[in-house]
Amino acid sequence: MIASFTGLPSQCAGSGGMKRADIHADIHRASSTPESMRLSDAQKAEVHATLEAILDRLDGMPRAPDAWEETCLVLALNFLESGLYERALKELDDCVLPAGERSPWRERQINRNPRRYSVARLRARLAGVQAAIR
Repeated sequence: MIASFTGLPSQCAGSGGMKRADIHADIHRASSTPESMRLSDAQKAEVHATLEAILDRLDGMPRAPDAWEETCLVLALNFLESGLYERALKELDDCVLPAGERSPWRERQINRNPRRYSVARLRARLAGVQAAIR
């Protein structure tokens, strides 16, 4: 793949380059989500409700979220802020994995990071995400 890269279209010899409108059209086509992959408002609300349910469950526990849970929730919030609901849902699925089913490699990587988020802070970020989409 890297060996076949010859540069941007405007840098290719003899091609005359691409017009700016062509480049923008290509970017738009590449970043557009097919209709079949878009989630309805009800499905998006369900993702938000799932995240709230996880936070409610953590509030009821006599401990803070562990590093795995915290990381998955932060990533889910990042994806929600970016409108990537399916990826957010994947992170929420990973968040509730039992400790024995978690990826050992990913858990080692996660445990190297300092923990910074409480449930209250995660809930505040979710409220911000929800306010931004209204």
